[in-house]
Amino acid sequence: MVYHRKSTRGSYGVEKLQEALRKVKSGEISKRKAEFLYGVPRKTLTRHMKGEVKKMGNLGRYECDLGQDFERALVVHAQHLQQMMFGINTVELRKLAFDLAEKEKLSHRFKDSTAGKTWLRGFLARHPELAIRTPEPTSLGRAVGFNKPCVDRFFDLYKTELQKHTYTADRIYNVDESGLTVVHKPRKVLAMKGMKQVGKVTSGEKGQTTTIVCAMNAAGSYVPPMMIFKRKRMSDILLRGSPAGTIGCCSTNGWIDAALFLKWLKHFISHVKPTVDDKVILILDGHCSHKSLEVIDLARSNGVVIVCLPPHTTHRLQPLDRTFYGPLKSKYNSECDKFMLSHAGQRIGQFDLAALFGAAYIRTASVEKAVTGFKSTGIWPFNPDVFSDVDFLPSMVTDEAQPTTSGTATVVILLVDSFSQIVLESEL
Repeated sequence: MVYHRKSTRGSYGVEKLQEALRKVKSGEISKRKAEFLYGVPRKTLTRHMKGEVKKMGNLGRYECDLGQDFERALVVHAQHLQQMMFGINTVELRKLAFDLAEKEKLSHRFKDSTAGKTWLRGFLARHPELAIRTPEPTSLGRAVGFNKPCVDRFFDLYKTELQKHTYTADRIYNVDESGLTVVHKPRKVLAMKGMKQVGKVTSGEKGQTTTIVCAMNAAGSYVPPMMIFKRKRMSDILLRGSPAGTIGCCSTNGWIDAALFLKWLKHFISHVKPTVDDKVILILDGHCSHKSLEVIDLARSNGVVIVCLPPHTTHRLQPLDRTFYGPLKSKYNSECDKFMLSHAGQRIGQFDLAALFGAAYIRTASVEKAVTGFKSTGIWPFNPDVFSDVDFLPSMVTDEAQPTTSGTATVVILLVDSFSQIVLESEL
């Protein structure tokens, strides 16, 4: 509940108060006339002229009287913690304000070892650069993994490959997998105020995961996606309504494996048509399905340079994660909502999923999203300085060791000229 001030006390403002005082002190007008012209009460003018008011501008009961330097220090501290992903909430901010005022021996009206809610509202009003936000959960692994040495090393290796051949935006691709389920997340709805629980019908409580494999290049073009269903036999009906050129296959768990990624790579080569003389760069994450010998051989023989992103950095370095999959999931949920409204009492099944995904994909796969995704990661145009020191702050606030992959070697970049040029970062 937001408090709305009922009193008009101090509504004339500091400027009118200062002007009224100046004219009264100079004898130009009387206090009575100043009250009529500027709305400043005579008693207020008298107190100011007698020196009973310590601070000009203290016009409201809850106006901060601890000084601008005090509040600026709180703002800087709150911003610094948020940048390190350790942001403080409003309760912690009120407690911090009290502790700081006590430490500096400042006169205040705080009670019960904390600043009041009214002070908090005034503080946020005086500093609109701060806002109360719901944070996105970020694992400690990602916070530690996205560090400057690791990112710098990736850009160094990537730059080396860019300098070997003449690459253009239409020859640099990113591929990634994501999951869809028939049990979608409903959008927000209108409801009566005060209701403790608001519900909306979904297709079920738990649904099977269908994997989608999407790829796009830095010029804004897309490779037709791949859909992996959790079943034993593939049927063409499963792809009804999917984007043109989509290929489908099945797996026991609905996830991708090395054999299915090899099938996708053949699909990618048939559309992009790379050659040893006209190579393309394919940027992907370090999933085990991407590192099989068959995949490396096929990529090398067809002029596909596979660049692998460092562990726990895809949320910042992968174009598809930055600009594509978020809007796609949102539009997919919207299509599922429409389906449930127009098919009352009917569940969303595996045979309906492709059409819902297809409608969302067509609305999402724009040139702008692809170009922006590559630009925001610094991959194209090449910009290793796209991330500032502030972006790496979360990796500096923990003693946890850098993430490793026990018993394996992480492929950082796979060069296709010869086997001897495959660069491995050993983590055995």
